[in-house]
Amino acid sequence: MVSHDQVLTAWVAIAAVTFPFLFTTNAPYGKFFAAGWGPKMPGGLGWFLQEIPSPIFLWLGVTRGSEIFPEFAKGGSSDPAYVRALVAVWFAHYAHRAVVYPLTRSLGPTAWITVSSAVAFNVVNGILVGSELAYRGQAPANELHLRYAVVAFVLGVFINVYHDAKLRRLRATAASAPESERSGRYVMPRGGLFYLVACPHYLGELIEWTAFAALCPHVRAARAFAFWTFANLYPRAAATARWYRETFPRRYPARCRAMIPFI
Repeated sequence: MVSHDQVLTAWVAIAAVTFPFLFTTNAPYGKFFAAGWGPKMPGGLGWFLQEIPSPIFLWLGVTRGSEIFPEFAKGGSSDPAYVRALVAVWFAHYAHRAVVYPLTRSLGPTAWITVSSAVAFNVVNGILVGSELAYRGQAPANELHLRYAVVAFVLGVFINVYHDAKLRRLRATAASAPESERSGRYVMPRGGLFYLVACPHYLGELIEWTAFAALCPHVRAARAFAFWTFANLYPRAAATARWYRETFPRRYPARCRAMIPFI
């Protein structure tokens, strides 16, 4: 039987290979949707279908992980109350991503292959994190570490939600934007961290999951998830920054980076 460590090692290796590959192709959804990727579906439905497996399979990992990975059957050193708190945080994030997000904005079409890939990712990631969380989920021993991680997580949530909301408002009023700052339903973003990076909402999500990994320092799968978040979102942010520069060549600030300020 394959062990959790073996699957996790392969999982990180796949992320390492995926990272450079994503600089060569854009996932077909939103502004990068293009013909030739097979069947498509409405963006809102696709977003729900691809995000909702994450909390389901995290819970499966937490409750049945010892059946999936026998090395966890002997019991671990987790703190059940702390694990429940982290599961609640995970569920809150995905309640927003899977339900609130697609219901509060108009999303462009997405390809079935994009949704299928995201579903596969969330199934594997949820089981890996959930099963290890149930086995090794403990708060950091250093109280200052815990406080900083909580603050970082809340900051990441705020950055993510605030800039997502700003994008929603801009697209809702695209018709009133100057012609030099809009292209179809997309508007050149302004305000907040958009003056520094093309995708501050991605930056917020990266901070969130890096902080989550810091909240459960013995759960290596959480660190792998943070790495996956970077490997997936940074190439997308780089493509978005390039799209803004090409679409609004005279208006888009030259100082803006892709996702991380000053890098």
